[in-house]
Amino acid sequence: MTQFFLMMGEVWESFDMVEQEFLATGETAVVLTQVRARARATGRELSFPILQAITVKDGRITEVRPFYWDTRAIADACAVPKPTA
Repeated sequence: MTQFFLMMGEVWESFDMVEQEFLATGETAVVLTQVRARARATGRELSFPILQAITVKDGRITEVRPFYWDTRAIADACAVPKPTA
């Protein structure tokens, strides 16, 4: 987990979960999150949803599986344009 958050800090200047909806049954929760983020490399801002399944055992998160996020919008926000010759 530490490595994941270090990498997130390298990519994102800000990454705010502004709205979340939870549906939980037993050890599994489905979470719809609205994210507002700013890419560190470009300064571009974007807003996008993430849908995740989260498993909790003994009060601790043991697994997070993302099922949806707008990968194209994220890639576009993080991509630094190549200089033209």
